[in-house]
Amino acid sequence: MDDFFAVAEGDYGRVEVVEHHHNLVTHAHPYTQFAFWLGGGTAHARVGSQAVQLGPDLALGVNSHASHDLRLDDTGQPAVVLNVYLYDAWLDAQCSALAHSMVLPHPHIGITPRVRTLCSQLLSHMVSPLREQLLCLEADVVSLVSETICSAMTPEQLKAMPLRRRMIDYRLRVAIAHMQDNLANPQVVEEVAEVVGLSRSRFFQLFNRQLGTSPLVFWNAMRVEEALTRLNAREENMTSMAMDLGFSTPGNFSRFFRDHRGVTPSTYRRLCHAF
Repeated sequence: MDDFFAVAEGDYGRVEVVEHHHNLVTHAHPYTQFAFWLGGGTAHARVGSQAVQLGPDLALGVNSHASHDLRLDDTGQPAVVLNVYLYDAWLDAQCSALAHSMVLPHPHIGITPRVRTLCSQLLSHMVSPLREQLLCLEADVVSLVSETICSAMTPEQLKAMPLRRRMIDYRLRVAIAHMQDNLANPQVVEEVAEVVGLSRSRFFQLFNRQLGTSPLVFWNAMRVEEALTRLNAREENMTSMAMDLGFSTPGNFSRFFRDHRGVTPSTYRRLCHAF
C-alpha cells in the first residue's frame, strides 16, 4: 500500500513527500523538479540518456517537460522522496539577479550538509500539526532551491544559462492546444501530427528537440495535471473523473495515476485536503 506523507502548494508550485512502493513510468510535467532522497531504499532515475542514483549524496534535477522515470533499487525496500515541483516563471524570478532563465545543464545534484538540513526543515514544517508552521513553507522552498542551485551548478554554468526561455515552435503550440482539447480522447500520434502538417517522424523530432520528451509522454502529463486540478477541487467523484479523462474504469485511472505520481488518486485527494 502507498503511504503519501504530505503535499502542499503555493506560489512556487507544489512540494510532496512520497513513500514509493512502485516504480514510476517514464513521465513528464510542466515544472522544474528537484527530488531528494529522504530514507528507505535507494532509487535511480533516467532523464533522457542520463542515469542518476538517488541517495544520501545525490539528488535529481529535471527541467520542465523532460522525460524521466524512477526505479527502486530493491522493490522490497520503498524509497521516501521529497519532490519539489517549481513553476518556471517563479524559478526564473528567483534567479532574476543572474539575468538568466534557470535551465539545469544536467540532472545530477550533489547534496551538501546545508541542503540536507534544509530538506529536513521543509519536511518538519510540512508534517507539523501547527498551522503557523505551514506559513514557513515558501521561505523553506526559497532557501532550499537557492542552496540546491548553488550545489548543482558552477559559476560558469550559471553564466552560460540562456537569457530567456525559448518560445516553442508554433506548430507544437497548435498540437498542444489540440491535445488539451482532446484529453478524454487520446489519438494516435499520426493524427496529431497531421493536424499541424508534419510527418510522424518530424513531429517526434520536433517534440524531443524542443521539449525533451515524446508526444505521448507529454499528453499523459497533461492528463495527470488535469487530474491533480480536479482532485484539489474535491467535488467530483472518481468515476466521473476517470470517464472524463478517457479511462474505461476508475481502476484503470487509479493505476495510471499511481504509475505517474507514486500514489493513488484517492490517497492524494485525502492528504491534499488534510492541511
